[in-house]
Amino acid sequence: MHHKYLIPLGFALVSALAGAQTALPPEDLFERTSPSVWVVRTLDSSGRPLMQGSAVVIGPGQLITNCHVLRQAKSVSVGRENVSYGAALEHPDTERDLCQLKVANFSAPAVVAAPADALRVGARVYAIGAPRGLETTLSDGLLSGLRRNAQGELEALQITVPLSSGSSGGGLFDAQGRLIGITTSGLRESQNLNFALPAGWIADVPERAKAIFAARQTGLTAAPIAKAGPSGDRVFEYRLTDRMTGLSQPVVYRLDRVDGENLIFNQGTRIERKGGGLVSITQTLGGEFDQASPPDGWISKAPEPGQRWTLKYDRRVDARSIMMSLTAVASEDAPITIGQRTFPTIRVQFRGHTHRGNSGFYNSGPYLANVWYSPDLGRIVRFEVKARGSSPNASIYHIDERLELVDIRSE
Repeated sequence: MHHKYLIPLGFALVSALAGAQTALPPEDLFERTSPSVWVVRTLDSSGRPLMQGSAVVIGPGQLITNCHVLRQAKSVSVGRENVSYGAALEHPDTERDLCQLKVANFSAPAVVAAPADALRVGARVYAIGAPRGLETTLSDGLLSGLRRNAQGELEALQITVPLSSGSSGGGLFDAQGRLIGITTSGLRESQNLNFALPAGWIADVPERAKAIFAARQTGLTAAPIAKAGPSGDRVFEYRLTDRMTGLSQPVVYRLDRVDGENLIFNQGTRIERKGGGLVSITQTLGGEFDQASPPDGWISKAPEPGQRWTLKYDRRVDARSIMMSLTAVASEDAPITIGQRTFPTIRVQFRGHTHRGNSGFYNSGPYLANVWYSPDLGRIVRFEVKARGSSPNASIYHIDERLELVDIRSE
């Protein structure tokens, strides 16, 4: 089949193309850009599959993906249409979650990047990736927001394009078929609220990776970011398990920076206070742990064994209202081991009732949650909840979940 590729220009922002391009029909955009998006697969030391994501070709033998796709991998490959190549990590920029791969004898066409000033909220955008392993899947939506940090620097593209597991590392394109971002995450239990990393970051990956490596070699930190808990802890990986179905998935809270007493996680979608209190949350990755969280978090500071308190609060999750009436009781509990480290814990039991629903229909029922808090880490290391309820219109909900911290690392 003949493909009408854009002429590869290397990965530079091509401002000369701005204004010279017109919007492409989606089928033409897909034909031009999809050969540059590949599936990433990783294996552990025993050859067992670990993770699957996407990657975008940015130059001869070079692809970019999310670093979290490569987590704990011992071998990496990129493939599509029954063709597979071994890949090696060339430049990791773990702080921005962008990793550059190198592939020998690889000739897939590179993407062309849009100029930085081409980003317009409300513009039609297209994602190509491998959601749920379905390679070269095309989805569309709008660029719904440009998220910036306190210094006004662009940190994320907010999009309404649907994203699923496997989309991480895929390409986000404008209507002219130019790369504007790398798709990275979505908000669980949220509608059309997903994110991509700015394509302008890609050109910085090699130098940032070298700087990080050099800093580690000299024993310095790679960036002036304070750490949460013991020195070096910046990534807290949990596992969320639905105990009714046995299905589980990883949940990662990544510390990006510290602003005074506030810890900024996951590009600002989760902000905690030192010691465990919650400031704000817009990304409910942790299931019920996040969706039904009290305004100040399940535990805002280390409780004393025997301490008791009550909570009454409302939360809005999408169009649903969650009303909670709980009594909390703290008690000392057995230490919990995470990796090679063991932490003393305090267990807090929350017991009471919840009412939840929308459009005037509410389900009511008993609620029981147990929370294990580590004073050393200043955070919750395990959360277990059971709740069941019904309403006069015969609707029923049943929650039986566990969120457990399984890994703590520096990157």
